[in-house]
Amino acid sequence: MGYRRPDRLHAAGLVVSVIGTDGREAGPFDFSLAPAHGRTRQQLIAAFAVATAPDGRWRSAETMHTAYRTAVAFLRSLDRLDISISSLSDFGPEQWWAWRSDQESRNRWPGSVNIMRVLLKDAPEVGALTRRALSQRTHKPRKRLYESYSVEEFDAIRRRAGELVRACEARISANVAVLERYRDGRDDDEPMLPYDGTRKSRGALLEQLVQEGRLRFGRGGARQAAAALGTAKLHPTYALFPTRGELLSIMTALVCDRGYNLSTLQSLTVPDLASEYGGDEVLVAHLDKPRRGSQRFFTNSFTGPHARTLRSALTITAPARECLEHLGHATDQLLIAGTSSGVTDHPTTIFITGGFTHGNAVRQWDQVADLRNSDESGLLHLHFGRLRLTEQVINRKSSQNSPAVSEDVYRRPDRLTARLHRDVILEGQAEAVEHATHTVRLQYGPVNDLGLPIETAHALGAGQLDTAASACLDFTHSPFAPAGEPCTASFLMCLACSNAVATPTHLPRLVLLSEALDNLASVAPDRFNARYREHRERLEDLLDTSTTKAERTAARDAATDGDRAMIERLLNRGLDT
Repeated sequence: MGYRRPDRLHAAGLVVSVIGTDGREAGPFDFSLAPAHGRTRQQLIAAFAVATAPDGRWRSAETMHTAYRTAVAFLRSLDRLDISISSLSDFGPEQWWAWRSDQESRNRWPGSVNIMRVLLKDAPEVGALTRRALSQRTHKPRKRLYESYSVEEFDAIRRRAGELVRACEARISANVAVLERYRDGRDDDEPMLPYDGTRKSRGALLEQLVQEGRLRFGRGGARQAAAALGTAKLHPTYALFPTRGELLSIMTALVCDRGYNLSTLQSLTVPDLASEYGGDEVLVAHLDKPRRGSQRFFTNSFTGPHARTLRSALTITAPARECLEHLGHATDQLLIAGTSSGVTDHPTTIFITGGFTHGNAVRQWDQVADLRNSDESGLLHLHFGRLRLTEQVINRKSSQNSPAVSEDVYRRPDRLTARLHRDVILEGQAEAVEHATHTVRLQYGPVNDLGLPIETAHALGAGQLDTAASACLDFTHSPFAPAGEPCTASFLMCLACSNAVATPTHLPRLVLLSEALDNLASVAPDRFNARYREHRERLEDLLDTSTTKAERTAARDAATDGDRAMIERLLNRGLDT
C-alpha cells in the first residue's frame, strides 16, 4: 500500500537509471556529456526512458548501452551536419535524411539508424511528416564483407579452441580439488607459501581467492604462487578463474557446436541437468533473443560432445560465480572471466561479464592460438561472424534462425556452399539431363543428319511420314500403344516419343504451336496447367536447345494458313480419333 516506483531520472534530469530483468542496475546513463540543443536532449532522454522502461522494447543491458551511445552521438553530430534545432518538433524529414545519409556513408550496417528510428518514434514532439520518413525501414546489407572459413580453417579453429578449453579446465579443476581438500581439513601435507607477511597453504590461498576475488603479492611472491598453483606465466588470480582469452575459447567452441551469435552467448545462464544419474548427460540451456518478441525465451538441449563443451564451460566458470556471490553480486550468468588488472566495468573490478571481444582480446587470442591461414599468408584471425556463417554452411542447417534465413542469407550466397555441394550439384545436373533425355525424345535436325536408312530418309523428306507438327518413323510400334497396333496417342505426345523426328521443314508448325500454348496459358491458365503445361515445357526445351532465335523468327514468317489451321485443329482436339 502506498508503494511508488523510484524515479528513474536523477534530480537534474540528465541521468537515467535502469534496473534490468536480472534485478541489477544496467546504467546509469549520463547524458550530461552531450550538447543540449535547446529542449532536444531532454526530449531524447524522455524517449530513452520510455524505451528502457520495464514494459519498454529494450531489455538487455548491452542494447541499452548501444542505444545510449547512439543517442549521445546523434546529439553531437547535429552541429557538424548543420542541423540547427531547439526541439524535436523542429526536426523535419530533410534533417532526418541528412543524418541518416551521413550514418549510411560511415557504416553499412543499419544499427544506429534503427536505434534512432525507435527513439524518435517514442518522442511525442516529432511531427507527422518526420514520422512518415522514419517509417522507411533500413535493411541489412545482402552482401557480406566476409566469407566463410575453409573447412580446414574451421576445423583448425575448433580443434585449437578445444585444446585451450581443456587446458583451462584442467588448471581450474586441479585447484578446485585442492580447495575442497582444504575445506575438508585434508591439506596437512601441503607446502606453505609466503603471502602478506605470513605463510599459507595452497588451499588457504585458494580460499582467500574465492572469497575476495584477487590475490595480492609482494615482490617475488606471485611467481612462487603461480608455480605452485599451476598458472605458469599467468597471475595466481587465474588459479580459479579463466582469462578473457580462455573465455573466448569457450565461446568459440560453442559457436562451432551450435552457431550462436555473440548476443546469444552473452545471454547464456547456468544450464539445467535434464538427465538421470548414470545415464548420458543432457543439459538444457535457457536462451534469450529479445528481437523475437513474445518468443524471445527458449531452450536448447545438449547431449554428447556438445554437452561436454557446455559442461566444461560450467566447470571453468563455477568458482567465479561462487566468488561473485561472496562479494554480493550473485549471478547465474554462464560466461564470466577474471582479471588481475582491474580493467573492467563490473562493480567488483575483478570480473568481466560482458564485452569479451572488446579491445585487443581477439588479436591476443590469435597470437596464443598461432593458427595459419589456408594459404599460409599469415595468422588466422578469429571472427565470430565468419565462424557462425561457416557452422551453418558446413552443417547445412539453420542455427538460431529460420530455415529460410539460413538458406537465403547465410548459406546460398557463400562460395563454400557450392564447393561443399559440388557432388550434389553434379548429381542434380546428371539427373536433369537424364530426365530431359527421357521426357524429350523427339529428335530434331536436317534429314541427312538424323542417321536414318535411305528409304526412311527419302520418305521423311517427301513429307510422307508427317503428323500434325512433326513426323513419325514407326506408327505401329509406339510406346503409348500395344506393339503392332496403330498409335492412338495425342499428337502432342510426339514430343515425348522416341519414334518422332522433326526437321527444319516442321519448324513453322512447332513455332506456331509454342505461341498457341503461350496464348492458352494466359487466357485459360487452369486448362493449360491441367492439359498442356508438360507439353509446353518439352517443346520449349526442344526449341531452345535445337534452334536459334533467328531460325524461329524466319520459320514464323514462313508459316502458311494451312499450318495455322493444323495447329488450331490440334489444340481443339479436332485430330483426336
